[in-house]
Amino acid sequence: MTTAAGSAWDAIVVGGGPGGSTAAWRLARGGARVLLLDAARFPRPKLCAGWVTPAVWRALEIDPRRYPRTIQPFSDATIELDGEVLETSWDRIVSYGIIRREFDDHLLRRAQETGATVREGVRVTGVTRDRGAIRVAAGDEGFTAPLVIGAGGHHCPVARALGQISDREAVVVTRESETRVGTGLLRELTRRCGTPELFAEPDFRGYGWYFTKGDFLNVGIGCLAGGGSRAHRGSGDGRDLHRRFEAMMARLRADGRLPAGLELEPFRGHAYAVRIDHPRRVAGDGFLLVGDAAGLARGVSGEGIGPAVESGALAADAALSAHGGAAVRYADAITARFGTGRPRLAERFLGNLPHRITETVARAICRAPWLRRRLVFEGAFGMG
Repeated sequence: MTTAAGSAWDAIVVGGGPGGSTAAWRLARGGARVLLLDAARFPRPKLCAGWVTPAVWRALEIDPRRYPRTIQPFSDATIELDGEVLETSWDRIVSYGIIRREFDDHLLRRAQETGATVREGVRVTGVTRDRGAIRVAAGDEGFTAPLVIGAGGHHCPVARALGQISDREAVVVTRESETRVGTGLLRELTRRCGTPELFAEPDFRGYGWYFTKGDFLNVGIGCLAGGGSRAHRGSGDGRDLHRRFEAMMARLRADGRLPAGLELEPFRGHAYAVRIDHPRRVAGDGFLLVGDAAGLARGVSGEGIGPAVESGALAADAALSAHGGAAVRYADAITARFGTGRPRLAERFLGNLPHRITETVARAICRAPWLRRRLVFEGAFGMG
């Protein structure tokens, strides 16, 4: 890497989630002088259904058996469709449930211990070009480096300042809660304790979940809110998410999984882009975007931890390459790993079909055990 004149840093990472921490850790391990900035102080609340596949643990170079925080291995998952519970089982562990505030803190501390300088509680207020380098402003402070990695989520200031974001990108909105309940009570509430329980929305524009992880219960729902092609477009109205949320909560109360006396932590909402149409520009002169800042969440499931970790690793490797050209190398690597994000011919054809036809196809896939395993859980969620 080349350091800008007068700069103390080879790279600045904005955002300390899984993508940013992974990039900072690999950069520091490679000998780079890296500064990571995050507006929060860790461990901080971070809501997410929160599962990590074996492939992601390998990318992190962490043995899940030695992970020191809450971890829930599972080899079964269910989808509830039209009142019927469809169960899929494997003969091996296919993923692990984690608590995001624990998981993110663990990865951030590892980056710090490896040599990255971490500044918490520092909110980035501006990102500009400055004589061949990138200047990051944070209140009264300013930091300069030849490379900035944007890892600040959907509203990442690096992406907003330097990327190209279409107003038609496909956006998912979610509402979720995570509460420490206790394993004993959770076993009483659901006979599938430790197993992700998904609930397909009738129109297949979203899904809900009920996931018990150790002492914790994670409940949430997400749906497409707008943008993208006709096939991917949602209502674009927050009232739609609220309606879906209320319907799911009523169902969970009615079947006893959310008894009247159980107090959950407040539900919080957030939004992020998915890579199914009008993708973000992930790299350019002096910057790389990773994870949700790059809009890399999986198109059907919205799963984002895996893409964040993988893109963070790819960004660091591109930056450390002795051959230079980090932006081109990274953009090519993202395309090779995640595709172009633009719909292919078959997808464009399906996108122009009436939604009732695509809904019929989705129902058939969910009801067929082999297709449900391969296309939904292993394909859309990356299990296996």
